Amino acid sequence: MKPGISPDYLIYGAGAIGSVLGGFLHKIGRSVTYVGRGEHFRSFSEKGLRITGIWGEHQVPVEEVQILSTHVPKKQFSIILLCVKSKDTQASVAQAKPLLKEGGIMVSMQNGLNNWEAIASSVGEDRTVGARVIFGAEILDPGHAKVTVNADDVLLGEPFLPVNRPLLEALQEDLSLSGIPCRIVSKDDIWAALWGKVLYNCSLNPLGALLGVAYGKLGKNAQTRGIIKVIIEEIFLVMRAKGIKVPYQDADEYYHYLLERQLPPTVDHRASMLQDILLGRQTEIDALNGAISQYARDYGVCTPYNDLLTALIKFKETKKAFSSIPDYY
Repeated sequence: MKPGISPDYLIYGAGAIGSVLGGFLHKIGRSVTYVGRGEHFRSFSEKGLRITGIWGEHQVPVEEVQILSTHVPKKQFSIILLCVKSKDTQASVAQAKPLLKEGGIMVSMQNGLNNWEAIASSVGEDRTVGARVIFGAEILDPGHAKVTVNADDVLLGEPFLPVNRPLLEALQEDLSLSGIPCRIVSKDDIWAALWGKVLYNCSLNPLGALLGVAYGKLGKNAQTRGIIKVIIEEIFLVMRAKGIKVPYQDADEYYHYLLERQLPPTVDHRASMLQDILLGRQTEIDALNGAISQYARDYGVCTPYNDLLTALIKFKETKKAFSSIPDYY
């Protein structure tokens, strides 16, 4: 850690990813406070948090779990890790903003598009950090989060303006020291990484959710590979219209990169979108394929496959009543 820098962390959205981030930061002795809801959050608030999976096992004893209390004056934090679903970004940022110290940073550890803009519009571009998170985690049982896969390092960057650099570097060092591989990248590279993750998520998540399979099944089947290829081609049309740059020459290059490099380490991973559908929760489709479809309409581009996937997922969302199912974020 940087001399004199001792961040206090708020995990805003203590679902699977938030639990892992907070639990690993706790492992190296950092001050971590959680905000959450649902059965998982209640369970680890009362019994402690257990993390298992590919990065080993770690326990946060219940007496060391710090929950943001509504009964005492609200503490402020130097780093807020926003780990909520994209559908909850606007409301969560509004609630979290008063908890951010002057000079502090809010970090989007989320999937999907338009989250960074929502944070910046509330707390300021000079306090907004974008992250590309591409490890997978799921809640096995309330109070128990499992790290299932890791496709690459967590990337951190300043998508708009320079932020408090010592804090950003402290975050990178803390995550790396805890066992979560992490790097800081340039402004251009963090935007490219965001769109690279969007390509990955849009290609796999809705298909996995609709068909009820892990990522690996999608890559092994000729029919689903064909659908994936067209999804990617449509997204490249949108990126070209928006002037987005990614480290792939064209859709075909990314398609082969996905199948040959990204899928093999994540063959057994179940998309969070599938988990949301199974639990009767609203998904992040509007921040993924739905956002692609909206951009396409704005630029006069045709994206029928992304449009169809969005409509089918929205139908699946209506099949269960969300209000009766706890939301883990």
